Amino acid sequence: MQFPFDYFFGLFGAIGLMFIIVPLIMLVVAIVVIFKVCSVGSQAVKGVLVDAPQFAIPERYRGSVRSDGSEIRTVRLPERCPSCGAAIAQEHIDWVGPLEARCNYCGSTVRAQLERI
Repeated sequence: MQFPFDYFFGLFGAIGLMFIIVPLIMLVVAIVVIFKVCSVGSQAVKGVLVDAPQFAIPERYRGSVRSDGSEIRTVRLPERCPSCGAAIAQEHIDWVGPLEARCNYCGSTVRAQLERI
């Protein structure tokens, strides 16, 4: 009984096999890298921009002004709670501290990021 690989090795030898395996490995690595880069890039801009109350801004940034003269109060909250996955509604944000809000569904603390727009 002759295996199909014996026929392949007879025609191309071990070096011929490398011309198939190496490009396939390179293709898989390129696809994985592209997928990772695209997923990381899309995570950086996700979130909800809201104007936070004065007490939700860290003390070192309170009273800071932008180049247009407006006060820095814009923060970015994630679209969903990291603990339970519930959507965070802009209208019902319960601020518990500087750059911290409470999830209305599970009660966990959600971290916000200060945005300099």
